[in-house]
Amino acid sequence: MEDPASPPVSALAARLEQWSSNANEALTITLLRHGFEESLDSFHPDFTYPIFGEEESIFGYRNLQINLAFAAHNLKPHVRITHDKKWEGVGEVQASDVEGALRPFLPASAFDQELASALRNDASAASFKPPGTILHRYTTQGRLFEIWYSSLADPATKELLRNVQVLVPLFIEGGTAIEVDDLEWTIERWKVYFVYEVDTRPKRAPETSPYALIGYSTSYRVWVLTLPPPLGPSQQAYFTLDPPETDSPDLSSLQSALDLPSRERISQFLVLPPYQSAGHGTHLYNAMFDLFLSNSNTIEITVEDPNEAFDDMRDWCDLARLRAIPDFASLNINTTIPPGDMKMDATIPVDRIVDITLRDKLRTRTKIQPRQFSRLVEMHLLSTIPPLHRNKHRITRKEKSATEGDRKYYLWRLYVKHRLAIMNRDQLMQLDREERIEKLDATVDSVEEDYLRLLEVAEKRQRSAKQRVNAAAHHKEDDLAAGAKSKSVNGSVGKLRGKRHRIVLSEEDDDEAEEVVEEDDEATLPTKKRRVA
Repeated sequence: MEDPASPPVSALAARLEQWSSNANEALTITLLRHGFEESLDSFHPDFTYPIFGEEESIFGYRNLQINLAFAAHNLKPHVRITHDKKWEGVGEVQASDVEGALRPFLPASAFDQELASALRNDASAASFKPPGTILHRYTTQGRLFEIWYSSLADPATKELLRNVQVLVPLFIEGGTAIEVDDLEWTIERWKVYFVYEVDTRPKRAPETSPYALIGYSTSYRVWVLTLPPPLGPSQQAYFTLDPPETDSPDLSSLQSALDLPSRERISQFLVLPPYQSAGHGTHLYNAMFDLFLSNSNTIEITVEDPNEAFDDMRDWCDLARLRAIPDFASLNINTTIPPGDMKMDATIPVDRIVDITLRDKLRTRTKIQPRQFSRLVEMHLLSTIPPLHRNKHRITRKEKSATEGDRKYYLWRLYVKHRLAIMNRDQLMQLDREERIEKLDATVDSVEEDYLRLLEVAEKRQRSAKQRVNAAAHHKEDDLAAGAKSKSVNGSVGKLRGKRHRIVLSEEDDDEAEEVVEEDDEATLPTKKRRVA
């Protein structure tokens, strides 16, 4: 029987609820400039369960505010926790230890209340320069951005990454921080890429840094071994080498372990919320990919556990890159296959449907991971089939269909089924023959639907890119005409020098033109954007 002196359960629950705070709403992340006085952006995290538990709830405070502020240039964090009232505690029911929950994710200095004062008087801010080498520079909507990269073995890079890694569990689901104090030979495998907005305002306060971080990524090398004798590109086998058991591996026969053949694996990839959907992810991914391609020791480029949003961006970037290669653009479905190769008991003739030799040569050349490359080939081949013929009801006669478009669609489905059957062999073997056919057919339908979704956006991006290139060409013609007119009036034209612009496509197909900036007097910048060819 309920004790009449005790409050009802519902009333007690309501009382406890008043002392509970949603961790995602209580935590505010701020980028600050000018000695922690000028706020650039403030935003809330997507996840806090790695820090505050699965419920993402903090108990024991009223009007709880957790302000996690970063100096925009060097990412030094500072935490300030405030509340109107704290639960005094009843027995085992105590207020959550907010600072204790945050400490494993932040440097100890972040909790030093003297830090804010020190940062306000940071004389080194104005001379700050990102560590490493500039990789790419571009402008969007009149704002300048730069991508810098460096080895994690660099002390300044290590310090920056240590500062910013708290953002990983807050925005990357399942993401974990990198152990930056690992063995030196292991740390050397890692590269870090920082994306900065550069403040070019003439009235910027002279004591502030022009750099403000908007995103970053990391990658690491996985050493591989190519087995002799040499096999065809589609058969080549790679085996990951386990790290040596000793702390000091014997690499005396090599100048550097980095000279070994390896895969480059993209690990963390984050653009901060205020800067998302503006093309920065595309610029960062493409700049990293260009760098990996330029390294002769990199055999393959992979991604570690990507989410759906990253997968889409990766597909669009990779497809655009491949379509710029004439050999890839020429890949097509061969509809003239000998009848003997199409018998019911024959193996699917994938080598006759598509030029496998050229396909595998392109994959090796572009260093794209095999499954990803296969998807891109399938996507491209689907785009070559007229929409009218992408209909299962039109292919009842299979490869004997009267029109070439119908034959291409039938053979495309057969080509995709071959890959899916191999990839899902264990699961399919547990089904009887009719179920296998039905399941495989339904899977191809789903794959096709997703490809069409991706192709629709890819085609839109491509059209927009062409329009911007044409607009830039017309703009250049107008400038030349104006220059010629000036010459006829004044008798001479001064030498034009300085910035050259090329229009490139932003990630979200914005109306605003996005430009790659190349300066003649910037020795560290490439003179042109590398292109796979």
